[in-house]
Amino acid sequence: MPESWKSMFGYKGAWARIDLTDRKVRVEAADPAIYRDYIGGRGVQARLIHEHLRKTGPLKDPLSPWNRIVVGSAALNDTAVPTAGRGSCSFISPMTRSPRPVSWVQSHQPVFGLITHSSAGGLFPNMLKRAGLDHLIIDGRAAKPVRILAADGKVEILDAEEELFETVNGKKIVRTASAITDHLTRKYPGSSTMCLGPAGWNQVAFACLTGDHHRNFGRGGAGAVFGSKNLVAITAFGREATTYFKAEEFAKLAKEIDAQVKAHVGDPKWTASFRPTTGTTWWLDRAFNGRYLGKQGGYLPWHNFDEGWFPPEDQTKVGTDAFLAISGKHNVCNRCRHIMCTRSAKVGSGPYAGDGVRPEFETIALWINCCIIDREAILHMNYLCNELGVDTMTLGSVMAGAMDLEEKGFLKKFGGAPKFGSAPDMIRTLKAIAYESDELGRLLGHHSDHVIAEVGAANAGVDLMDISRCVTTAFGGLGYAGIEPKVFPGMYTAYGTSNRGRGDHTYAWTIQAEEGGLEGAGNLAAYVGGGQVGKALVDSKGLCDFFTEDNTSELFLSLYHALTGFEYTPDSMKKCGRRIYNLERHINNGQGRTRAYDAYVPPKLTVPMTGGAHKGRAVDTKYYGEILDAYYAHQGWTKDGVVPEAKLKDLGI
Repeated sequence: MPESWKSMFGYKGAWARIDLTDRKVRVEAADPAIYRDYIGGRGVQARLIHEHLRKTGPLKDPLSPWNRIVVGSAALNDTAVPTAGRGSCSFISPMTRSPRPVSWVQSHQPVFGLITHSSAGGLFPNMLKRAGLDHLIIDGRAAKPVRILAADGKVEILDAEEELFETVNGKKIVRTASAITDHLTRKYPGSSTMCLGPAGWNQVAFACLTGDHHRNFGRGGAGAVFGSKNLVAITAFGREATTYFKAEEFAKLAKEIDAQVKAHVGDPKWTASFRPTTGTTWWLDRAFNGRYLGKQGGYLPWHNFDEGWFPPEDQTKVGTDAFLAISGKHNVCNRCRHIMCTRSAKVGSGPYAGDGVRPEFETIALWINCCIIDREAILHMNYLCNELGVDTMTLGSVMAGAMDLEEKGFLKKFGGAPKFGSAPDMIRTLKAIAYESDELGRLLGHHSDHVIAEVGAANAGVDLMDISRCVTTAFGGLGYAGIEPKVFPGMYTAYGTSNRGRGDHTYAWTIQAEEGGLEGAGNLAAYVGGGQVGKALVDSKGLCDFFTEDNTSELFLSLYHALTGFEYTPDSMKKCGRRIYNLERHINNGQGRTRAYDAYVPPKLTVPMTGGAHKGRAVDTKYYGEILDAYYAHQGWTKDGVVPEAKLKDLGI
């Protein structure tokens, strides 16, 4: 690697442009100005995708060769800062699209797929950085199956070996994610691999990428994009250490921040204190009954988001303590300290006996939403999703919709439809989706508007509105998270306005604030907007969501300067966050997203709950409209949710 590229600190200062169609790779010096303005990770990747779309125009088909996918890291990755091990993967999502007119959405406007950023921990992001590269920028489609090797500053496109494939039901298909990873690890000892699974190979719209056996670029369909490109895996290996603008100062400041994180994890008044023991599963009991510094609970979804409550005697079967009882040793991301949220898990006997990792809160909650209250089955399905390359969260929403359709008699022509509460049904359908082994599996692997249209065609004379009522992922939805949308209007606004797609919970999180009394359209709008800017920075810095400290504080910015040489004030750093979020929104506007998408409320979410602590609650569409008005005003967008040219100019986009 040319020495001239070593003039950057923190970053590697190099990215690789990979053209799979022509099988060409060009490793080049990265643009420092892009790093300065967009920080790293998610922000830089949005800028690189925007660069691409300016040349090609809006992307009408996310499964075409024109969909650019970018994989990489950030300056803080592989440093001593706790949790600085998160990688980024960005692309246009094949799940969040509604390309054709539909009768069941008032004022429908076509949406062709939204920009999605997915985050993953484990070893892969840091190993890619050790290989001397900040980002892999992947375009085109290979003529035959390939994989990418990034090692010691060099990137190669290689034919995918026959050993990575098997024949299932008479069809050649990739092996499971673990089998692919194990084969490539044997071939390249000490390396880390990120790969698709059978679901990605079959271009299931919500297929993920799996690294290190259970770390995933989860939501949005990155696995399907890999499959559409004939790309099986990326393997990274390197030993290159991170460089520092002022190494001694960085080490000193990193110790200060490390001590702060440790203190907060040790403080029982902070929710971070629960994570080393319970991981994210503490939210189960908080959502059930208000434990873990909560209020009254009653907002964990049940029966496809119809309710936020079910009998307490059943809650204990899948509560925090139930999953703690099968937890083993910690199994955490590379460079994690103090937070330590992931643990192994084991079921010793019975039909679902086996080892794995303890599922996350959102996974468990969304499978409870399918009325599954079998802890052992949930652990087994989590293992299967990692093996098959399926996003657990979107699977939960898709499966709940399928169960609702089955219950109402709409899936009679699709054999073996799953029923609410049946873990064997759900497992069978999961495999059918990943392997496309029957008509129902092939149907459910598509984006939701396609599913509604196909189910409608199979039910002559049935109003499509009645079918769409069962599907909360309708109109390009990503799938709601594990907090009942009917209970918190601020959280519903976060769901509705996330750049990743309707239903995403990670870009803003309002639950503690709303439980603490936050209310009013303007206050909720500002809180959501502020959270979205903050999360853009967290993702762009390679930090975990659970990092406890303020990454725009003077202390943190001093550390960042000692690492990179880039100087920021709290205001200028927050402006970077606004620049990233507005650029993503601008990309989405080009893909067809306007207020029509944001304002859509799945009809079943307007039906009041019939029991529990929040009995009678539902999404108030009029109030949500008022919050949207305030949100657009807060963001400086038009009343239709479009980023105006003046705003783009002000942010330097």
